[in-house]
Amino acid sequence: MASAAPSLRSLAFATYRRALKAGAVHFSETEVHNLSHDGINYQIRYAPNLLKKPVANLAADRPPPPKANPFLPPDAALYISPVQDTHYVVLNKFPVHPGHFILATADFRHQNHPLATSDLSAILAVLKNWNTDIPSDDNDAPDEARLQNCLYGFFNSGANSGASQPHRHVQFLPVTVDEMTSLWPTRLFGDEDDGVAVGTVADVEVRWQRKVSYKHYFAGIPADCTATRLHEIYATLLSLAAHTLSHPTVPSSAIVEEVNATRCNTAGRSDGSIYEGLSADEPVAFSYNLAFSKDWIGILPRTQETVYVVDKDADSGVVVDGVAIKCPGLNLNGTVLAGMMLVRTRREMDAVLADSAIVARALAGIGVPQENAQRSSL
Repeated sequence: MASAAPSLRSLAFATYRRALKAGAVHFSETEVHNLSHDGINYQIRYAPNLLKKPVANLAADRPPPPKANPFLPPDAALYISPVQDTHYVVLNKFPVHPGHFILATADFRHQNHPLATSDLSAILAVLKNWNTDIPSDDNDAPDEARLQNCLYGFFNSGANSGASQPHRHVQFLPVTVDEMTSLWPTRLFGDEDDGVAVGTVADVEVRWQRKVSYKHYFAGIPADCTATRLHEIYATLLSLAAHTLSHPTVPSSAIVEEVNATRCNTAGRSDGSIYEGLSADEPVAFSYNLAFSKDWIGILPRTQETVYVVDKDADSGVVVDGVAIKCPGLNLNGTVLAGMMLVRTRREMDAVLADSAIVARALAGIGVPQENAQRSSL
């Protein structure tokens, strides 16, 4: 009797082990600190080896060399498997977490354009396949594949989002059940946390956490969700993000009410737009991060890529190749919605450990500050 094909989880971790051993992926060990402020959990990773010496600006008459596209073609040592006919999954060459992988389009698509229904179909397929049970007697399954049976996904779009590649791709971090249930977005859909607000845009229930210092919006993903339905939810979140950036002083509750009152038919407009003023074939006019699990999807409209927990340009106390390094701040992408941040200098790490509230205050600057939230004075 032929054995069953290995699950995506088994394939991802087996490929990761081989690639790590061969030097095809470069994982940097980090010092991890789990902090909590006002009921919101943060995971701060200290990675001093990622601190880089500043590079002089190129002369105006010397344009930077074109960046190679790492997804066309993908590195064979990092390749995991195809997903439908439109996408494939591949390891991240510079993972922030063991097993960190990417879902990329098989053909070039712009990262700063809206996600298509085919993208959301592939995302749903990855989430569903990852949660396929691995038989307990499957001796070929890596231990990590048995334990890390949840996925945290994120998508970075726009100059202030932390996006690093123009080719469309979504990133996934394998996590345990306990890690997933501890995330504040997961707890938005429980009954235990206070500070949770709820509103409705058409037939989409929207939630947000008033204790988080930046504005954001989440919606649940039904167990039987189709790609078309998920695209409608995504378009609703884009509408909320756009309206928030256009009206930064309006409270989130009023934003939801106003978008509900004026929302276009996002299920399929005759002019091809997925929400008012945006065509599916044009760049989104703002930066944002998208985050999702198999149960929820959320958006964070962005205004800044970097925030500071000490004075901007403060000396870090570190010298690299004879050059004194300034504190670089926190460059944040979609992992911020999971409370994950990377700190590269001891001075910044000490500041965070001395006062966990400094993280919440600084994070207000990555997007639109939540009403009544304290802004950092740094």
